[in-house]
Amino acid sequence: MASSRSLGVLLSLLAAALFSGCGDDQSAPPPLQATASSSVDCKTGQGYQHTTLAYRLCFPSGWTRRDYTAEPGAGGAVSVVAFGPPSAVPAHVPASGAFIPPIAVRVVAGPKDQAEASLALGNEVTQTTVAGIASDKIVVSDSGPATGAVIIVFERQANTFEIEEAPGGTYDAAFKLVLDSFSFPAG
Repeated sequence: MASSRSLGVLLSLLAAALFSGCGDDQSAPPPLQATASSSVDCKTGQGYQHTTLAYRLCFPSGWTRRDYTAEPGAGGAVSVVAFGPPSAVPAHVPASGAFIPPIAVRVVAGPKDQAEASLALGNEVTQTTVAGIASDKIVVSDSGPATGAVIIVFERQANTFEIEEAPGGTYDAAFKLVLDSFSFPAG
């Protein structure tokens, strides 16, 4: 069944590609360490700016952020930054490999269509806008543990951005805050 296959692909991408081991790919760009900047003004929550990729966002007060880019097996991502309650965002990726953060911003080098093809397979895809950029909203519609996961995908400056909410709808308000505040500096 195609929908079961897409669930497997999605789980692999959310858990394994984000955090499982990968061989050294000499053609992949080096990961970018995210450093928080306090220059983001948020009406609610706390601000974050990735100093290299320059995206900004607000996330709930009391939450923490972790840069998992340099963790073993960041899946070849240029950057992986997770946001969530401190108990849900450990200092290091658990060895079990089953970790899916409440909200994550994953950036991979390359065009959107390449990164998005396996994510969209068998799932509901609609159009939206994030930071003024036309984006695809993928809702995992397969039955299983990933049901309800939401992934926003867009391309900017030859990178594909994936803003992900863990399944279950528990973090809908926080995800909305992240999406509504997500921006890039003018210029």
